[in-house]
Amino acid sequence: MEANKRQLEMKLSEEGYTYVFETKGEMGAKPPSKFRRKVWQIVPSVCATLMCLPFGIMLGWPSPNYPTLTKPVDEGESTTDPIALIRITMDQSAMVAGFLMVGNTAATPFSSFKRLGAKYGVLVGATLMTIGWIMMWQSRDIFYLLGSRFLVGAGNGFGTGQLKYYIGEVCQDSLSVFLTKQINLYVFAGLILAFAFGPFVDFRQFSIIASIISVLVLFLTIFLPVPPRELVKSGKIKEAHKLISFLSPHLNPDDELIKIKKKVNSVDTDLSYCDVLKKSSLRKNLLIFAVAVFFQQFSGAPATLVYTQMIFASCGCPRPELCALVYIFAFFLANVYGIFCVPNHNKKHVLLFSSVGVSLLIVVQIIVLVENANEKFWNFTSLVVMLLFIVVHTIGLGSVPFSLIPQLFPKEAKKVVVQFFVMFHSMLALTITKIFQVMFDRIGLFAPFCLFLAISTFSIVFVIIFVPNNHKSTKIREVLT
Repeated sequence: MEANKRQLEMKLSEEGYTYVFETKGEMGAKPPSKFRRKVWQIVPSVCATLMCLPFGIMLGWPSPNYPTLTKPVDEGESTTDPIALIRITMDQSAMVAGFLMVGNTAATPFSSFKRLGAKYGVLVGATLMTIGWIMMWQSRDIFYLLGSRFLVGAGNGFGTGQLKYYIGEVCQDSLSVFLTKQINLYVFAGLILAFAFGPFVDFRQFSIIASIISVLVLFLTIFLPVPPRELVKSGKIKEAHKLISFLSPHLNPDDELIKIKKKVNSVDTDLSYCDVLKKSSLRKNLLIFAVAVFFQQFSGAPATLVYTQMIFASCGCPRPELCALVYIFAFFLANVYGIFCVPNHNKKHVLLFSSVGVSLLIVVQIIVLVENANEKFWNFTSLVVMLLFIVVHTIGLGSVPFSLIPQLFPKEAKKVVVQFFVMFHSMLALTITKIFQVMFDRIGLFAPFCLFLAISTFSIVFVIIFVPNNHKSTKIREVLT
């Protein structure tokens, strides 16, 4: 024991650190229970992940607010109704929706920045989202809306990468993987919140509620514990030693401190975009991955999530706001299955099932629209078809492309490919939202669903020919990654 301490002191002193060991009462100290240790790993991680809630609420903001904001302004209304000051046209609605993804895309390349430390990176992301929601509350024209959505998107784009680092530094490996998988579920929980209270409050009240939630999340973020890695970087070796001993008593804290110091000073071995593009095999896989993401976004789900309430109103479904809530809840449940269960299945088979199923369901929805089945037969026909559509889409086309990363790329390329996914995914979502809005506004709901049908049909051919069928090696590589 003494030899290990002297070895640690020597290694740390070489790096300019000093540490004095406390031995009093050390041997007789009772180790913390396993339950208590897990709580001290899970609770800070969950509190940090709540940062995603304001982004999820902003993601769901258009559906309950667009029916009001896109109404034409009546004469004299601008002097009596403050909402009239920020009325937008249908053409502007897609641009407003897209600015959330513009902010998300712009900030994502900086999400791997480690100089601030993971805790303070999460804090910066939560701060940007809080400022964005306060700006939405105080909106006076469309530029406030654009700035607000950009800031919330930027906060998420930067903060999510920092959040993954934070969870990885606070939690043990197996727990870290499990909690990291749940990040998107907090985004979708925010979506459900937006759809749940949005239809029953006006624009200002919606923004106030979201601002309060953002402030509470920011308050929690301020009091997050600092992980051992950041304590070592700031020279607080004694505190880091105590924290490691508490969280992982089965490990030798002296050895862990040395490992952390080596990681802090280690050279980054991750591949860059240029490295990926230089290798023909990775370049080919990147193209396959990009096309898979294209089919994911252009086969219909993103646009239907933005204009959910307006779609159900156009279909003639009673209480479109409640139909939208049921729709988003089905989307949430499908994502739970997609995140935790789909990786255990053959990804090519799941993608093929999803592509075929989505194509058939879009055909049914087109028939429902053409034959006006909601009025002739049952008012909720479109709701049932759309619920099946979003579930089948989410568990396959919605979930599988991201899970293909370990199968198509080595571990060293994971960071850059994940960043590419977030940015490309966001830009495609922006583009298809605009295309949907134009076709919906100028031609009607029939036209964009025909486009979705064409895209999903092509995806069937793409999956059969290009998606690799390598289930066993995928599972092994996912474990290694």
